[in-house]
Amino acid sequence: MSVHRSGGNGAVSFSLATLNLRNGRAYDGANSWPFRRKWALEYIRSPHCDIVGLQEAYNNQVVAVGRALAGYVRVGVGRDDGKKAGEFCPIYVRSSRFQVLEHGTFWFSDTPDVAGSCTWGNTLPRICTWVLLADGLTGRMLRVCNLHLDHESRNARSRSVELLLERVAAWRSVSAVVVMGDFNASERDPVITGMLSGPDGLRDTFRAVHPDATSVGTYHGFRGGTEGEKIDYILATPDLTVLGADILRTAVGGRYPSDHWPVTALLEYAGPEDAGISDS
Repeated sequence: MSVHRSGGNGAVSFSLATLNLRNGRAYDGANSWPFRRKWALEYIRSPHCDIVGLQEAYNNQVVAVGRALAGYVRVGVGRDDGKKAGEFCPIYVRSSRFQVLEHGTFWFSDTPDVAGSCTWGNTLPRICTWVLLADGLTGRMLRVCNLHLDHESRNARSRSVELLLERVAAWRSVSAVVVMGDFNASERDPVITGMLSGPDGLRDTFRAVHPDATSVGTYHGFRGGTEGEKIDYILATPDLTVLGADILRTAVGGRYPSDHWPVTALLEYAGPEDAGISDS
């Protein structure tokens, strides 16, 4: 994936990747984190994306990826205590391209500012980490959200998306918005169809490029297949033009860095140069 590519209107593009890293405390035999750590780090680094979001990463994994991504800054906290405990949804940002203006994490619950809170039927805390960026090459502003929705409770997923869309609606007066992560929902799930038909015009970047693709499974359970559903997404608001998108399905030495495939997107800003920038 090209990191800096000029689009038709002369704007400089930027690239993103999202990957469920598979939590480092799971016992997966030869696929357990200590055995796949080396190639997982290279796998994350090799696309040279400007912005990388991970899910299921524990603090030791977050730190290891941060060391591997030289020249990036990281935002995000652990979901259990808002500090270092539990899984993170970290975002890594290339500091030579973007400046971090604001960042935070909220919990998908009735008390979104309370660390570790669960109120919608999920037994585990679920979070969204976000960052507001100033693009040093274009002067534009961009907000990126990275989330991991619940894997069991449909109500929790539905309520989580309702909260997320409220936030996206408010953020759009300031910047373009990208939402990425593991949604634990297929393309036919009302959670996804509702997001894509909502008033803020979120689009699935992969489908913008590959509308007819059928082998789109992003969870492969360390088997390397393409069957199954696409549950990992990069969604973008209409003020971003999709130049490219992919599901990366390469192994490293015949081994897989995670039980999910990474999803990538190449975007550029649409509209006037000052669009998405607000004095508010």
